[in-house]
Amino acid sequence: MSAKSFQLLLETAYDNPTPPVFEEGGAAVYETFEKTYKASKTGRGKSTDELNFRFERLRLGVAIAFVKAFTRLADNEKSLEALQLLQEAIRAKNTKEIDKIIQKKIAAFDHLYHEIFVNEQREQLLGMFERTLDAGSKEELDELIFEGLELMQEIDWEARREEQDDDDDIEPLDEDFLKSL
Repeated sequence: MSAKSFQLLLETAYDNPTPPVFEEGGAAVYETFEKTYKASKTGRGKSTDELNFRFERLRLGVAIAFVKAFTRLADNEKSLEALQLLQEAIRAKNTKEIDKIIQKKIAAFDHLYHEIFVNEQREQLLGMFERTLDAGSKEELDELIFEGLELMQEIDWEARREEQDDDDDIEPLDEDFLKSL
């Protein structure tokens, strides 16, 4: 159930049945993590490094879903830098490489915090993103996946498009008028 929920979270965030996050698909990433996780519990599993890497990929995927949804609601083009950084990190081959990629451009996440209080749903998505970064267990990620799905089902994505259309209809202010002020 959680693998399907994770895939649905990504699809909803991207508004795309095949979100461009994982080549193998979100469900496969979740299932691989789950197999590694279960094997580690029985003692027949691969190394701790493998489990940590699979967990980090899943966590990055959840974070990407929240940041992508956030960028769909935001006007801030700079917030896309954070999404691109996460997408770059998802291609890493191990946890050390993930850390290196993120640390090199960590300032990109600061752009997410511009104008967040203008929209309650953006604020909630950002809060879930932060909780994802703090998550340290499978159970925490599962909870975030379900909460994220619930929140994304409540978002009126069309209202954002209508807002953009309304902005396109607004005439620019006359420069002479602005100078007279």
